[in-house]
Amino acid sequence: MPNLPEISVILPIYNGEQYLEEALASILEQDFRSFEVLAINDGSIDGTGAILERMSRQDNRIRILSRENAGLVSALNWGLAEAKADIIARMDADDISYSNRFSIQRRFLENNPDVGLVFTQMRKIDDQGAPVQKVTNTPLSAEEIAKALKEGNCLPHHPTVMARKSEMLAAGGYREVFKGAEDLDLWYRMSKKTKLVGLSDVLLDYRLHTGQVTQRNLVRQRFSQDMIILIAREIEADRPDPSQSWTTPPEFSWSSNSPELSNAPNDILTLFRTYSIIDQILNQEAIDALPSDDLSFLLDIMIHTRFFSSAKSRQLLSHHLVQEAKRRELKELRRKAMVFAFKLNPSRALRHKFKPF
Repeated sequence: MPNLPEISVILPIYNGEQYLEEALASILEQDFRSFEVLAINDGSIDGTGAILERMSRQDNRIRILSRENAGLVSALNWGLAEAKADIIARMDADDISYSNRFSIQRRFLENNPDVGLVFTQMRKIDDQGAPVQKVTNTPLSAEEIAKALKEGNCLPHHPTVMARKSEMLAAGGYREVFKGAEDLDLWYRMSKKTKLVGLSDVLLDYRLHTGQVTQRNLVRQRFSQDMIILIAREIEADRPDPSQSWTTPPEFSWSSNSPELSNAPNDILTLFRTYSIIDQILNQEAIDALPSDDLSFLLDIMIHTRFFSSAKSRQLLSHHLVQEAKRRELKELRRKAMVFAFKLNPSRALRHKFKPF
């Protein structure tokens, strides 16, 4: 029997032709050679398939898994199920791994058997590969990471992760329920069973480009992140996990009358109502049909809670509220929304004249 690879690289791809060849080349040029690349072609309709076929003929460590599009979470779990190695490395089709990444991370896991996951720092680059920001510099200790995860801070940078397959599976793998923040969800559950540790080494270039996150995906991502924070509070307090029985991503329209939330605490019910309104506003679906009470409720939530934590997105919402309050002649709501927007970013508020941007 041929020797099994020591690392399985899970590389999900959907219409990734623009950067795929460079990403794959950065994997194949690793100074550590015993690995397989599970290239998961998730229903791409561009030139992804042709690139994979050509490069797999040149290097038989590339194993192509193809199917119709079913989404990232499903692709990641398929990769986990197909992986031949005990160690999983993650990689995205638009990033670049440095040539010594695998050898450094694998050696660390070998020398630290109590660690279930190790990640690295990364440099952010633009669509042409030029550096655009300083390298990330996160806390590294298992204690700091565990604390950050339950507060919704996804410190382990997903495309830099190397982890033990057994620990990923023991924690339940990736969950579709929390798509958009499926990595945060998995890392939090893993942190309850094993150590997650960061390295100070910068071993990956993370590419920023247009089209990475749509507005609708952003809302879902933020919702999942906030939901994980609230669920972590329940778990840390030894109370039941309200999401335990969920099998599909929750609908924002769920309420106290929905069976899925029949025993949910008030803060989770509030979260659903909040995101139901946010989703309708940011995706411009019948904003004028929202009750005025909902508009006031959302502004109050943004002022007094951390839900939907992106300051820029919160300001965009406040500008929508200013304009809708103006249309409805709700003078006090308009005034409060303008004050909130101005406090978030005075120059942006004035530049856009309190209109959505």
